[in-house]
Amino acid sequence: MIDKSVIEKLEFDKLLKHISGYCITDKGKSLILNLAPTDSLDKINFQGSIVEEAKNFLIKQGNIQIDLSSDLSESLFQSRIEGAILSTKKMLEIRNLARTSRLINNLFSKDKVNYPLLSEYTQQLFSDRLFEHQIEKIISDDGDIKENASKTLTEIRKEIRAKKDELIKSINRIIKTLKEEDIVREDYLTLRDGRMVIPVKAEHKRHIRGFIHSESSTGQTVYIEPEETLELNNDIVSLSFSERREIERLLRELTRLVGQNSSELISSFDRITFIDSVFARANYSLEIVGSFPGIDNHKPINIIDARHPLLIKKLGRNKTVPLNLKLENDRVVIITGPNAGGKTVVLKTIGILTIMLQSGIHIPAHPDSNFHLFSKVLIDIGDQQSIEDDLSTFSSHLKNLNHILNEADKNSLVLLDEIGTGTDPTEGASLAAAILKKLLEKGALVFASTHHGSLKLFAYNVPGMVNAAMQFNHETISPTYVFKLGILGSSYAFQIAERIGMQKDVIDEAEKLMDSEKHTLEKFISEVEAKSNQLEKKLAELEKENSRLKGLSNLYKQSYEKLEKEKKEILRKAKTEADKYLEDVNRKVEKVIKDIKESSAEKTVIKEAKQTIRELKQETANELKEFQEESITKDDFSEGDFVKLKNSNAVGKIIEIDRDKNKATVLVGSIKMLAKLSDIIPAKEIKEKQAREVHDFIKMPSVNYRLDIRGKRADEAEYEIIKFVDDAYQSGFDRAEILHGKGTGALKKLVKEILSSHSGVKTFYFAPIEHGGDGITIIEFN
Repeated sequence: MIDKSVIEKLEFDKLLKHISGYCITDKGKSLILNLAPTDSLDKINFQGSIVEEAKNFLIKQGNIQIDLSSDLSESLFQSRIEGAILSTKKMLEIRNLARTSRLINNLFSKDKVNYPLLSEYTQQLFSDRLFEHQIEKIISDDGDIKENASKTLTEIRKEIRAKKDELIKSINRIIKTLKEEDIVREDYLTLRDGRMVIPVKAEHKRHIRGFIHSESSTGQTVYIEPEETLELNNDIVSLSFSERREIERLLRELTRLVGQNSSELISSFDRITFIDSVFARANYSLEIVGSFPGIDNHKPINIIDARHPLLIKKLGRNKTVPLNLKLENDRVVIITGPNAGGKTVVLKTIGILTIMLQSGIHIPAHPDSNFHLFSKVLIDIGDQQSIEDDLSTFSSHLKNLNHILNEADKNSLVLLDEIGTGTDPTEGASLAAAILKKLLEKGALVFASTHHGSLKLFAYNVPGMVNAAMQFNHETISPTYVFKLGILGSSYAFQIAERIGMQKDVIDEAEKLMDSEKHTLEKFISEVEAKSNQLEKKLAELEKENSRLKGLSNLYKQSYEKLEKEKKEILRKAKTEADKYLEDVNRKVEKVIKDIKESSAEKTVIKEAKQTIRELKQETANELKEFQEESITKDDFSEGDFVKLKNSNAVGKIIEIDRDKNKATVLVGSIKMLAKLSDIIPAKEIKEKQAREVHDFIKMPSVNYRLDIRGKRADEAEYEIIKFVDDAYQSGFDRAEILHGKGTGALKKLVKEILSSHSGVKTFYFAPIEHGGDGITIIEFN
């Protein structure tokens, strides 16, 4: 169980409050605010997967409609009480609950393939259109009881209107008479205690027979119900009581109906509010471009492009430096580096992402990341000083560290900030080393930040421990907030002091006073880190160049394969034409032989036959001249000769000959081709026009193998993507790339939709992490 104080120190409650803002229902917000990490992998995977389904639903169809706000549990329980009556307002809210339940049930039952978890979870929702109709039949959307709710109510209200009309006419008649005598105060009717009365001047109140109901605050006006309207008023009041009793009867029947279905409605209310919390987390995942990585303790911890969620909220995603960390066999990581360099942020990022995942919340990290499951998260971060308990900062740290030592086991994540500080540096470092060694023996996963130089050497010599550092920019003398595993980091106290303008003589004096060995070590670490940064920069450039060369290699391969394909097609056509031609020659020869036989070998016929055969021979020699393979040695060719590639129409110029390998480099148009000497024959020099035609025949595809759409809107990029994919496919490419970046994911989604529907695309996938990851989509064509 993860302690509540740990959750508070990692500011998980702030994150939950932000996520709860996406909820529609009060109970949904409560569910979010009460989310807590669990060590049940089944529960975690269910929560993460159902949120993923909701996220996909949001991308495709938008938010679901939940017409609920207040908690109806109490009203639904109340409906079970015999004779209970729920208000029309509560009845409408229960109708909205039933309608929302039915609509959500129908929504996900139609698509069990894409939303299996949501479909299974919502199939138990209450769905009864007749129940909704019973409420709608009696109560209007404004919360009033409909006049046709029952036959009795219709008749009562009809009679009330008739009595009121009669009463108004009677009082108006009386007022008209009294007005002429200047007895009434105003020419209007009013109500007192539900009865119609006349405002009369106080001095004339005895001139009217009737019942005085009240008088004005000044005493100058009295409100009298005339004697002749008493009976009508009584009838109206009596009818109003009847109306109220009928309304109560109708509401009591509806309440009984609700009570009969209360168990299913309560269950549906709970399920809908859970769905509300799921979609709130899905909306948050879209906000942070989140994912739900794997949790597998049998695989190395691999955190890729992770960001602290609260920093994303404060700074924005692009301004938040990502954390990358891969831990194979080591269990204790000692992080060093400059003050304000991001060490504490790294600890808090690892901690809050772990808690988020184990609470079923997507995290701002690459989906290929892998986390471990922990039953405990133990931390010592921040100032632990307590005036109340009379503890110093160091004493408080020790008390907390002692608690951690007692609690830690192989299923614990331990985060220690500035371990060993607050006392004598030598003693503090020794105590820190002993604590870290003990935690290593217990098998806990530990991340500890420190400025103690001796701990860096200690970690270097202990198996299972590894150093890490926050990268420092030596040119700007400022931290980069980039985490680097496997290297030592310096505190850069003197450099930072110099940057903020501290006097040079003070800094020089401090360097003299510093222990020489420690100064040498810090200087060595600083130089190693600077060289490491340079090598990484160079490596990144080489990887970029390597990627470019791979692209060119693929392009050359595609072009070569296309030429080979065209060559085979040319040979196939030539053979077909040759076979057809020889068949025609044979037919003519057979006809000549037949004529000779039928004419008994007359001289005239023999002469004509010989002439025909001579003509066929000449014609055949002319037709097959360009296909003849002459016996040509390697010495028959020279640089500058024009030659023709056998079995093709490609004519070019020899620009280089390798007689040892019996090969020549031939320039065909603007393309250099390597051919065997046995595969070329002499040809006449081609004119400029002919050269252009040959070039056009074997020209390279004009389509680039990569399309860059970063920074463009989806509607702008859609046409470019479709045209690029079509051109690449028609040009015979085997492979192409689309650079869309990571961003909000809109361009990535658009690329996926277009490629999924293109008949020429065999498959597509993201590039390897080292070549761009999910910012680049690689396409393979049929």
